[in-house]
Amino acid sequence: MAIENVQQAMRMIRTSLVDLYPTGEVEAFIRLIFEELCGYSTTQLLLNRDAMLSVETVARIEDIVERLLRHEPIQYILGSAYFGDLRMEVGSGVLIPRPETAEIVQRIIDMQGNVKGRVADLCTGSGCIAISLAKAWKDAVVEGWDISSEALAYARRNGSAHGVDIEWRECDVLGYKSSGEPRYEVMVSNPPYIMERERVEMADNVLRYEPHTALFVADDKPLLFYEAIADIAMSELFPGGVLYFEINRSMGHACCEMLCRKGFAEVEVFKDFLEADRMVRCVKV
Repeated sequence: MAIENVQQAMRMIRTSLVDLYPTGEVEAFIRLIFEELCGYSTTQLLLNRDAMLSVETVARIEDIVERLLRHEPIQYILGSAYFGDLRMEVGSGVLIPRPETAEIVQRIIDMQGNVKGRVADLCTGSGCIAISLAKAWKDAVVEGWDISSEALAYARRNGSAHGVDIEWRECDVLGYKSSGEPRYEVMVSNPPYIMERERVEMADNVLRYEPHTALFVADDKPLLFYEAIADIAMSELFPGGVLYFEINRSMGHACCEMLCRKGFAEVEVFKDFLEADRMVRCVKV
């Protein structure tokens, strides 16, 4: 049957994807698709079920469905993802922002109050953390570091789109040579932390499309990035400066032990909205 209006398009999407995705996820796809293509809010979508669609819009919907059938992430297909209430441009080569990370960032903002010094987001990816911190801490000087020039291109565009001035640095934290001079009040990082053995638990849309260098670490070195970043923080945080990590939920205890060995104080693990260990906070003495 030819698709002419919104209701018919919604029916086609549900029928095509019902065997591949949970019902709730399909409904979320529908909302995102019509927000992107027609500018509809959820309420407007309900009110415009009989609205006619152009031939071009129908073709675009059919293309989106075909890509979803190949497990491509909806965020890459539409070219954007929400991080809290901020819309971020994303695409192949940059990690899709996660809601648990947005929750962590809001917690950091709430815990720190107003920061006026220099802040670094290490392994920044799309720039979502750095941008959120820059919008909250208007008197701070915020940096975003990443090894990937491709990811930094997205970060720069996202920073410009949200009107924040951030110093983007192409930098490999594993090979970083510290200046030894304290410069930062706060450091934050969501580095690669998924162990290779955990691949079997991951969805196809992640494994096939998202950049593995931003996701995985070797099974025998699960804290590789954390140890390197902790060394940078110990060297370049001011005394009393704070380091925050997003962590693999199975590595909270190990991460805390490592930070204590390196001399950090007030080391503490926080849980996310799923009650999993997700953030570690510590202070340079």
